[in-house]
Amino acid sequence: MQTRFRVLTVVLLAAAVVVPAARGDGGPSPGISLDRTGITDPARGLAYSTEVEGKVTSLLVRNQSGGIVRTRVLDRIYGVPFVTYNGTKGGLSRDGRTLVLAQSQQGAGLAATSRLMVLDTRTLRTRSTIDLKGDFSFDALSPDARTLFLIQHTSAGDYERYRVRAYDLAQGRLLPNPIVDKTEPNMRGQPLVRLVGPGGAWVYTLYGHQGGEPFVHALDTVHASARCLDVDWDGNQNLLWSARLKLGDRKLNVLTKAGKRIAVLELQPRRASGLGAGWLSAIAAMALAGAAVVLWLLRGRGRLTLSRFAIHSPWSSTRPNGARTPTRSGSG
Repeated sequence: MQTRFRVLTVVLLAAAVVVPAARGDGGPSPGISLDRTGITDPARGLAYSTEVEGKVTSLLVRNQSGGIVRTRVLDRIYGVPFVTYNGTKGGLSRDGRTLVLAQSQQGAGLAATSRLMVLDTRTLRTRSTIDLKGDFSFDALSPDARTLFLIQHTSAGDYERYRVRAYDLAQGRLLPNPIVDKTEPNMRGQPLVRLVGPGGAWVYTLYGHQGGEPFVHALDTVHASARCLDVDWDGNQNLLWSARLKLGDRKLNVLTKAGKRIAVLELQPRRASGLGAGWLSAIAAMALAGAAVVLWLLRGRGRLTLSRFAIHSPWSSTRPNGARTPTRSGSG
């Protein structure tokens, strides 16, 4: 089943308008782009692309008319990373000042090592070179470009199994814990379609899962957390390759290419209901009451006996003898 799905991947990519220049070795990631289009920064009217000659890469920056405004030669094969199999590219930060390139992986199966290069787009100088043991590929950047999110593949026998990892660019280290939805700890699938939410805080990726249910991986790039949203789809998952994602009214719509709705996913976290909500409310009320008692005791004068406590409640507006309780002004 897995082999047939991978063969289908090659066929579909060959028929696509934009063909991801995958590693050419049947690796688990979508690979890197080596075409002229590269990735575009619409706000500044610039496009970044790489062209390879032999073992040397030319990084080119073009303006809207196609003219080359900056270049840099790299001594290895680097490219703009693909983040889905339908041709979506990534690597450019929200403010357009940071570009992440990925080195081409060589050999079959999982890569033993992975390298990414972080560049300053204004000067094309290298800010950092990231070398990691294992098979890692670019996934996303936080809005402030301080955290790099990576996809890690760990199973040579199951390319659909993956982990999301966070790399702290400021400290130059891979954070130890994977980013997982604890309700769906075993993530499997292949990235098909991507949508970046307003401000770049959330990144939504539709995953196809051969032999299982498709889902949307919702990555919170600000707080480094994730949710997996199941897509109720019983049809041929090959149709999902041309699907579209659309945000609206705190929901994520999964649509066909023609605009027909496939699924509507609720983006708000689930709230406790029924008995669970009652217990939570009771606990919150008890905590509030306890805090009020402590505050009252701290403000009281003289000794407080058990009998006095039983007769007089801190929430009463009158004293036991009918006198009004003095009113304090202010919040303190």
